[in-house]
Amino acid sequence: MEKDEAERTEKISYLDEKEERLDKLLSEKLNLSRSFVQKIIEQGLVSINNKVVSKKSEKIKKGDIIEVKIPQEKKIKIEKSDFPIEILYEDEDYLVLNKPAGIVVHPSGEYKKDTIVNVILDKIEFEVEDEASEISLKKGQIRPGIVHRLDREVSGVLIVAKNQKSASKASEAFKERNVKKVYLALCFGKTEKKEWIIKKPIGRSRGEKIMRISEKGKPAETIVRKIISDDQIHLTLFELEPITGRTHQIRVHLSSEGFPIVKDEMYGGGGQKLEKLKKQIGEKFFEHEGIFLHALSIEIFGKKFVAPLPWYFEGIIKSLWGELPPTISEVLKS
Repeated sequence: MEKDEAERTEKISYLDEKEERLDKLLSEKLNLSRSFVQKIIEQGLVSINNKVVSKKSEKIKKGDIIEVKIPQEKKIKIEKSDFPIEILYEDEDYLVLNKPAGIVVHPSGEYKKDTIVNVILDKIEFEVEDEASEISLKKGQIRPGIVHRLDREVSGVLIVAKNQKSASKASEAFKERNVKKVYLALCFGKTEKKEWIIKKPIGRSRGEKIMRISEKGKPAETIVRKIISDDQIHLTLFELEPITGRTHQIRVHLSSEGFPIVKDEMYGGGGQKLEKLKKQIGEKFFEHEGIFLHALSIEIFGKKFVAPLPWYFEGIIKSLWGELPPTISEVLKS
C-alpha cells in the first residue's frame, strides 16, 4: 500500500485497566480490518503519546492517547461479468444457479471480478456502488443477494435473492435451519458403515485459511450416508446433509473420519493418492478446477431445486460403477 494523503485523523484515549495490542484495539475501535491497520502502523501513521510506533503488537496501557492517520482508500471498480452460468430457476424474488467449481461467490480482496455477484449485477434490485473500497473487499462485504455460499472449489446449487425482502426471508430460513441441503462427495477410503452423524466442532487457527477440528471451535454436525464403494481402488461415494453451516464443514468432517475428498489438497485429498488414482482411471476426469464435492439439491419454502452433476463428476462415477446409482438418478429426475 502506498502512502496516500491522509483522509482523516482519529484520536483514541485508552481508559481500560487491561493492556491491549495496538492492532487489535484499532481494528475494533475504528471498524477496520486487522491487515489494513497493520499496514497503517508499518507506514508510520500511528502514534502513541505523540511518539510514532511501528510495532503492531505494541501494548496499549491505561492513559495512552493514540492518534491514527487513515489514508484515502483505493477504490476498486465492481464490473458486470458475462461468462455463462446455468440458471435452474428464476422468479421475481430468487435466482437458483448451478455454480461451476472454480468460481467465487462474491468479490473479495483476492477475487475482484468474475464472481457470481459480478454475473448477476443486472438481475438484482440491490443498490451496488460502482466502486468498492479495499477494506470492504477484504472483509467480503460486497455480497448483494448472497444468502448462503459455496466454496470456490465446490460446484452445485446456489440460491440468490433478487431484493432485500427476499434476502431477509431466505437468510432467516437458513438461520432457523429450515433449509435442507444435500451434497455428493467422492472420497478416498472405504467403510462398512451405511449412515452416521459426525458431530465435531470446527475452528480456524489465527492467520490460517485451513479449518480444523477444535474443542474451541463452533459446533458442527453432518449426516453422512454411504451410496457406493469401490473396494479395489478404495473410493467411496457419499451423500451428505450438513445440519450446521460452518466454513469447509463437509471437507473437514470427512477428512477427520479418514475420507478426504478427491482433489481436495487442502484436506488430504491430493498428493500420492491422487496421482495413483489418475494413473488407474485416466487424467481426463481431473483436468478441471475444483474438487469432487457437489451441492446436489436444496429444499426451501416448500420447493426443491436440483443441480445436474458436472461432466467430470458424472463421468468418473460412470467410469467406476457403470452408471449413476439410483439414489442420484432419481434425484436428478425430480
